Amino acid sequence: MTRQLGDLVFVDPPYTVRHNNNGFIKYNEKLFTWEDQERLAQALGRARDRGAQIVSTNANYSLLRDIYRDLGFYLIKMSRFSAISAKAESRRNFEELIILSHPPKT
Repeated sequence: MTRQLGDLVFVDPPYTVRHNNNGFIKYNEKLFTWEDQERLAQALGRARDRGAQIVSTNANYSLLRDIYRDLGFYLIKMSRFSAISAKAESRRNFEELIILSHPPKT
């Protein structure tokens, strides 16, 4: 496959659970480790530097924000309701990040 300037890369990895308040069960850290999170951020930075437009999502966690900011990404914090839970009291709003390679259009 030939990569073209302006390709769009959308990534929705397993969210980090390091901060323990995003409602995802802890198996995420075994399937997609913190080192995987760091490698993904670096790979997205390289793809952006080759001209791809990047959109990614993840948990709104301070260390993730730092990694992506240090790489020059734009971050949007958002809140979304999740009804995915066996327990009604666990169904609530969660903070997430949208990670962009280019500034959002307003």
